[in-house]
Amino acid sequence: MTPTFEEAIIVNSSHRLAKLYTPAKKAYETPSNGITINIPAAAAVIQDCAFVTVQYLPHFIFGMYGNPFGELHGKITIDQIKDFVARSTAVPATLQLLRIILAKGAAYEAAKPIIADGTPQNPYGDYENITQQQVHDNVYILSKLFGVV
Repeated sequence: MTPTFEEAIIVNSSHRLAKLYTPAKKAYETPSNGITINIPAAAAVIQDCAFVTVQYLPHFIFGMYGNPFGELHGKITIDQIKDFVARSTAVPATLQLLRIILAKGAAYEAAKPIIADGTPQNPYGDYENITQQQVHDNVYILSKLFGVV
């Protein structure tokens, strides 16, 4: 099975915390795996902590790359990008990572802001206002940044 965009960020990192991703996925699926839980509520805490790790570790690891676009150049596929951008319309953590990457990409390219629809970002806005044109543009922008096209 092909890794997701986020998993590609994690797998290609040498940062020691990138190794948390796989155990966190396992802990989210089975919080009591390998341990004895004496208080049932502890399982929920373990599962929630693992969920946050799985959702936000890619953000952290992406930020730890010195030159993420150079280091991940050619290691991301167009299918991973399309899937990632499509999921960003429904998953807030994925949209947050997309916005981080687009912002870092804009700085990397030293160009005008690359927000697809030309409107300023509103950190308090809702996530439902993503148009089909934005999805297409974001796929193209990411493809250029990671050397897919």
